[in-house]
Amino acid sequence: MIGEQLPLSVQLPDAASFDNFHAGPNAQALAALRELGEGDGSTTLIHGPRGCGKTHLLQATSRDALSRRARAAYLPLGSFAAEDPAVLHGFETMDLVCVDDVDAPLQDRNWAQALLRLLDAVKSHGGRCLLSAALPPDRLAIARLPDLRTRLCAAASFPLRALDDDAHAAMLKSRAQRLGLELPYETIHWMLTHLPRDTASLLTALARIDRAALAARRRPTLPFVQQVLAGG
Repeated sequence: MIGEQLPLSVQLPDAASFDNFHAGPNAQALAALRELGEGDGSTTLIHGPRGCGKTHLLQATSRDALSRRARAAYLPLGSFAAEDPAVLHGFETMDLVCVDDVDAPLQDRNWAQALLRLLDAVKSHGGRCLLSAALPPDRLAIARLPDLRTRLCAAASFPLRALDDDAHAAMLKSRAQRLGLELPYETIHWMLTHLPRDTASLLTALARIDRAALAARRRPTLPFVQQVLAGG
């Protein structure tokens, strides 16, 4: 993977792709990121609450670019905010840099300056940046660095909305079918009623169900799912 010599860039999980992202109300953002992975656009920022799919989309965009032999990197700033901002050095000439949780360290002036340098350097080399944050750029808490806020506000910005119950039900059914599972309606309804209603939690539960069903050679009936998820 591009970036092996750069410790901040992490290995992408196999599950992160455009094809297995259930867009729901976020079809416009998905379409824009597909174009970004193909080499169109400059700086793009997606924002929304936890669990709406930001990380999945950044990883999927990076994976898509790598499949086209572009030099791409995925940088999870939320995991590295306590590090020296110098860890961003080396990514300036990438074709695509996907920076997750960009708002995590921005109240630190050193980090804010490092991010500004990265954005400007990537653009000057003809590359693209994809950023994620919890809030839109004009509401982000940033150290006193007007140039950075200007860059972020000038980015193409797309809000992500959390899926509602109907969209989550469709997502669970579709993802289960990809895994070779047939989730009965009552099982899906129980999951949406008794589990946290964010996409990441539901997909984690589905992965547990899949592993247990394969091991036990059982269908994911409601009693079986309740037993599996009650196991902690």
